[in-house]
Amino acid sequence: MISFPLRWTSSSLRCSVSESASILCVGNELTEGKTLDRHGRYLARMFVELGIPVCRIALIPDQRDLFLSELRRLMGQTPLVIVTGGLGPTSDDLTREVVAEAAEVALEYHDELWRELQARFGGRAIAAVNRRQAYIPAGSTVLQNIVGTAPGFVIDHAGGLVVALPGPPRELSAMVEQALLPLLQRRLGIRTPAVTRATAFLIPESELEEALAAAAFEGVQWGTRVEEYRIAFALRGGSDRERDAMVDRLAEHFDHFRIRRDEVDPVVLVSQRLRDSGTRLVTAESCTGGMVAKLVTDLPGSSDVLWGGIVVYDDAAKTSLLRVPRDTLAAHGAVSQQVAEAMARGALAAGNGGAGVAVAVSGVAGPGGGSDEKPVGTVWIAVYGRSGALVSRRMHFFGSRDLVRRRSAVAALLMIEDYLTQAL
Repeated sequence: MISFPLRWTSSSLRCSVSESASILCVGNELTEGKTLDRHGRYLARMFVELGIPVCRIALIPDQRDLFLSELRRLMGQTPLVIVTGGLGPTSDDLTREVVAEAAEVALEYHDELWRELQARFGGRAIAAVNRRQAYIPAGSTVLQNIVGTAPGFVIDHAGGLVVALPGPPRELSAMVEQALLPLLQRRLGIRTPAVTRATAFLIPESELEEALAAAAFEGVQWGTRVEEYRIAFALRGGSDRERDAMVDRLAEHFDHFRIRRDEVDPVVLVSQRLRDSGTRLVTAESCTGGMVAKLVTDLPGSSDVLWGGIVVYDDAAKTSLLRVPRDTLAAHGAVSQQVAEAMARGALAAGNGGAGVAVAVSGVAGPGGGSDEKPVGTVWIAVYGRSGALVSRRMHFFGSRDLVRRRSAVAALLMIEDYLTQAL
């Protein structure tokens, strides 16, 4: 077993600056310690897997002069420079202007980028400042942003490449996987090693490691990247059939809704599934306090897939807004299968034909309120659709109040996606 994926090739890679990459992460939040840099780690691992050593990872604030001098220094030392962040529409989003100046080209307006941005807003009013995102350095290749609004770009300069990627992690990883990797493979003649990728949701790292070891074929290696509620893992070696079989074994062991092929994001999964099915979602949330609806609305164009959300914390709200029977609450308690299912039915009815599927979440987030029968971390989630199909699960999450709530929201998204997959 090895750690993902750095040790696969690090012993054979020497950091020659003439054949390497550097990563420049931009943002005051990074240099002020407000946000932990994950981009450098993610990108370095990816490049090492491709056989490209990373010699430098630098963090700089949103200061134009410092940004420009550091970018010029890196461009003079490594043939591939990756810049993350600074592609938004505000005045402190400097990447477009700084890269253009460093490459000694002008910024060019692209009307097609502006039209795409307007389409993302779904006909809603869009501030004029957003037009800045339609400008990129002359001669650049656009990298499409399928998750957010800011396009990335790649520009040639003095025999090397400068790549600009968005700062939000979900946008960056999607752009890397969908746009940057294929471009680098074409431009640099890189052959991607045979790797099978998958994602484990809401599974402790130690349990996943044990399951991987039990499911492994001889010669198959794996590595993991741990995030808050998911673990991206990659399998290398062996045959395609053996690696696929390992993923299948894990899905059987943990329950298929927790193991997904490829590196995937639950919000993107749900949104795409809702679009594919022509269905909109309505949420009924107690312990999560609207987090499920919030996650869905993090993506542009969410009005196409979300009808609305109802937060019902008090039992009286469950009764008055969702028509949960008082005797059901009295007999089973708010955190129960019966109440979660009644909440889902009530939410779909509240949708009044505008929604096709409902999800309900009720749980004990803590730190108090638990019991022997329903300890802190106990959560019931139910999904109900127009077809009349109803599914519900009892889950248990460990951690702080915030972690229990966030993991409950992610579990709800996964259940919605699984429900819609079965229905299609």
